[in-house]
Amino acid sequence: MYTQCKGYLLDEQKGEFVNDRGEKISYHKARFYDLDSRRIFKVSVPDDADALPEEQVHCLLGFEVVAGEKFSKLNYSGFELL
Repeated sequence: MYTQCKGYLLDEQKGEFVNDRGEKISYHKARFYDLDSRRIFKVSVPDDADALPEEQVHCLLGFEVVAGEKFSKLNYSGFELL
């Protein structure tokens, strides 16, 4: 499923670490502000996603909703300038 909202990028965080089993784990997360609901939310940024917008620039943001049995998450897809 795909969803959109008007908002802007607050910040992003990426890095890697080694877990208890010796596996190398990489992550790339971003926090956005939704202008309609006035809330901050976090998303995952896949390696094949479009570039993130500049911070504090109002955009129409697109996300893929990944719904699981117990949890759901948002994956960043792209943006359009407003």
